[in-house]
Amino acid sequence: MKQNRRVKYLFGSRQILAEEQLDLYRQEGFLLVSGLIPPAVVECAHQAMLAHIGNAQPASRIEPIQHPSLLACFGRDVCSAAAQLAGSRRSLQPPSSIQAISVLPTASVWQWPSPHIDHAHEKDAFRTFPAPFRIGCLIYLNDVQEHAGGTIVWPGSHNQIEALAAAHPHRYEYLSSLNRDIPTLHLRSPVEITAVAGDVFFHHRLCAHSGSMNAGMEPRLALNHKW
Repeated sequence: MKQNRRVKYLFGSRQILAEEQLDLYRQEGFLLVSGLIPPAVVECAHQAMLAHIGNAQPASRIEPIQHPSLLACFGRDVCSAAAQLAGSRRSLQPPSSIQAISVLPTASVWQWPSPHIDHAHEKDAFRTFPAPFRIGCLIYLNDVQEHAGGTIVWPGSHNQIEALAAAHPHRYEYLSSLNRDIPTLHLRSPVEITAVAGDVFFHHRLCAHSGSMNAGMEPRLALNHKW
């Protein structure tokens, strides 16, 4: 199922997201928001990212980066919205380094991926509680059409996964164990996020999601950060 529902947030507004949108995030575990980043900032970041991957190996990749044009996307409005959704009484600070994600086109047939939660590699040994981060954020630098590398998300999965962890705290002391048992849950049908350049995808730390292959014609470029 394709999902392109988004919430409009006006530039420079200090008003919080509407209660309906906060409720939607609490229910589904994710929210797609537009209007948080001025178009000129997005375009500048897009061009900087294209120039960067032009010198890289021709493969999809995730890498830390500190380019000023990319960091500029994490302005006050993005940080404010993240704080509101995370339930933080304090403002969240813009990052000094982010993850740049490029998903290049492939000739493979598009398929639904499997769900996962973040920070769940066994070697990293991140504990489930307390949480290693509160909220994830993905900024799309170009339009994302259907089957063109969009994020796949399982609505409401954060509540199911959190309940599983709370019911068996010793078994799921580590996120890697919790991630391993996601297939035992009866998750709702996944949705594919489509977006326009500058859209911001926020997700709960235990929301099951995944990247997907890019069967489109252009690279899917995005910036990732977690608070």
